[in-house]
Amino acid sequence: MSRRAGSALIAAFGLTLAGYEREAVPVSTASSRATPVPEASAAPLPEPVESPSPSASAEPSGIAGITYQPQDDCAKAPGWPAFRKSLVSAVRARDGAALAALASPDVTLDYGGGSGVGELQKRLADPDRQLWAELDALLPLGCAVEGGLAAMPWVFWNVPDDADSYTAMIVTGSDVPLRDGPKGKELGNVGWFIVNIDPMAYQPDAKTTPVTLDNGDRGWVETAKLRSLLDYRLIAEPKDDGWQITAFIAGD
Repeated sequence: MSRRAGSALIAAFGLTLAGYEREAVPVSTASSRATPVPEASAAPLPEPVESPSPSASAEPSGIAGITYQPQDDCAKAPGWPAFRKSLVSAVRARDGAALAALASPDVTLDYGGGSGVGELQKRLADPDRQLWAELDALLPLGCAVEGGLAAMPWVFWNVPDDADSYTAMIVTGSDVPLRDGPKGKELGNVGWFIVNIDPMAYQPDAKTTPVTLDNGDRGWVETAKLRSLLDYRLIAEPKDDGWQITAFIAGD
């Protein structure tokens, strides 16, 4: 998903949250927001770092590229720290009622018309959907602010315009090796890189996946470390009585 496409979602997730019509909005590319990757926290559900706008850098491993380490651009937004604390508490407790209390009454859940707090609670209780696990995965991935709205993960509104949302994935983690084969030698670190896969050959249950870097280099990465740019995201909007989840959605 490109930053341009992410920006267009601001209109779709506005006060009406209706239609999800997308318009091209000219914005700058995300390349200027890339950041060097620090060591990941050992604590469970680590907080994303709060930092100024990042810049491109070459990894010490010798693989040059742009990294998209999660940032917390929402941290200073009025009311956000309390909202995030309540969100984390609800997710860790698997408390559907508490999570529903943080959501807008017409919270959007899919592009087919699924919405509402009742439906949200129903889906949270469905073990086949594994939505609690999806929320767990979102919590350490930062938060971006654009047009007054907040989006988790941070990368959702911070990817290059030319990224193909159907083939691009972000490598989650600070220290993820690129190898020259499924069990080959390490070529370098591609933690928090955006890489491309062949969607026709992609097997989510495989231990490793072949990927292509922006510079054309190829290698293999642990499949569990790959996250689609079209995976679940949470959109929140400030209301008179605090932040509310206005969408929890995946796909495009």
